[in-house]
Amino acid sequence: MNKFFKILMTGLLFAAFTGTSGAQGYDGKHEWRAVWIATVNNIDWPSKPGLSSEQQQKELIEYFDLFKKLNMNAVVLQIRPTADAFYVSKYEPWSIYLTGDQKKGPVPQYDPLEFAIKEAHKRGMELHAWLNPYRVSQDTANIKDMNPDHIYNKRPDLFVRHGKKLYFDPAYPETREFLVKVIKDLVTRYDLDGIHFDDYFYPNNDFEDSKSFELHSRGYKAEDKMAWRRENVDLVIEMLRDTIKSVKPFVKYGISPYAVWRNKREDPRGSDTKSYGYTNYDHLHADLLLWMEKGWLDYVLPQLYFNIGYEAADFKVLADWWQDYSNGTPVYAGLGTYRLEKDARIPDWRSADQIRMQAEIIRQMPAYQGACYFNAKNFKDNRLGINEVVQKLYPNPALVPALNGFPVDAPDSPLSAEGQYKDGKLVITWKSATPSGKDKPAAKYHVVYRFGKNEKADFTKGDAIIALTGESSFSAGEVKDDNFVYYVSALDRLYNESKPVKVQIR
Repeated sequence: MNKFFKILMTGLLFAAFTGTSGAQGYDGKHEWRAVWIATVNNIDWPSKPGLSSEQQQKELIEYFDLFKKLNMNAVVLQIRPTADAFYVSKYEPWSIYLTGDQKKGPVPQYDPLEFAIKEAHKRGMELHAWLNPYRVSQDTANIKDMNPDHIYNKRPDLFVRHGKKLYFDPAYPETREFLVKVIKDLVTRYDLDGIHFDDYFYPNNDFEDSKSFELHSRGYKAEDKMAWRRENVDLVIEMLRDTIKSVKPFVKYGISPYAVWRNKREDPRGSDTKSYGYTNYDHLHADLLLWMEKGWLDYVLPQLYFNIGYEAADFKVLADWWQDYSNGTPVYAGLGTYRLEKDARIPDWRSADQIRMQAEIIRQMPAYQGACYFNAKNFKDNRLGINEVVQKLYPNPALVPALNGFPVDAPDSPLSAEGQYKDGKLVITWKSATPSGKDKPAAKYHVVYRFGKNEKADFTKGDAIIALTGESSFSAGEVKDDNFVYYVSALDRLYNESKPVKVQIR
């Protein structure tokens, strides 16, 4: 761990002295391309609770194969939708959306998160674990069915009912400590690429927390209660950052907030929008601007689910705002494919062209490093032809861009790479090198390039990439043709790339 901290600091100093940054916009080769897979209410996966383990795995693999075909390179999988788990946990029960019963695990027994990580990495894709920090139940009528070992049944004093839902009260130190314990366990035991929280912090201003305010006001007066709530969230955001980096500094930490921090009417720093009844700062008590200024986040992923030209919240206005106020925090754009409907009330959402235009806009913005699409099922259904739009946007695989402050050392090149024709098809294999030094990262993925025989091999060209994989071979699927040459490079877990080696075709 100490070695990694030294590397991390070296990267930060390098960025400071050279002016380099992860925020450099789209270069044709590096771009984060992700999809959210929502499990709450079985929005995306699994299709319903109680499926057999084989059915669950089959559905997830179908998603991963589709995303790989679309040249995505990351998945944001919801693994803790309501203080329950899509993984083996000693702190929280199995998710009701997985088995239908928090007291029962999947049959046959397996670990869904471990399975998902393995399958994502096999396809050269990152897996970010998506958690909701405070939500505990979508319907308080179901509380009676909770696992007896659920923390709610042990410490009901830490929870608040809000409408039909149940939440942790963020004000209690025990709430923060429990959440940190859950995250530390996750980061320690699983080969995760990122920890990801969505926009649900406090549900709104009418949250009944008079008791916790009386017990834990920390000197705040009643008229400053909104600031006190924001500080409750600030505390846990910083604690989570420190916890993740103390265990595995290479694990990325990101937040996906609602699109509007504040409106300009309430704050001169706010966006020129009219989202008066719902904002991060004034209603969810999430001060994203502070978190970016403090450098607590490795990335921010605003949910820009509005169409271009929408009067109350224009996509372009909001995209500009997050770039202007990111304070050096790399930005990914959350794009709302779920809004595509042939009979949508707003005509712009009746065509997937809206998503294409949004993706093309952010590619021209230096702070943005890619996009994440909500939600997975839209691609399974190919809603309004969204898959064809994405295939045109992403005709080739892309590498995940470097983020600020992370190591930039590349792994050693493959020791060898060779191609053989089997059944008339070219199969390329390679042998990874053992790290040549103590600070050399290990190879985790490999990239395959293809160039014309008389073409200069330019490895900055994204359109020369034909494969990004976590496996040890690749079937090019091409009949014997002497007009092409191939190269293979190695990537570490952060997608730092080695010098490519030429494939020797036998």
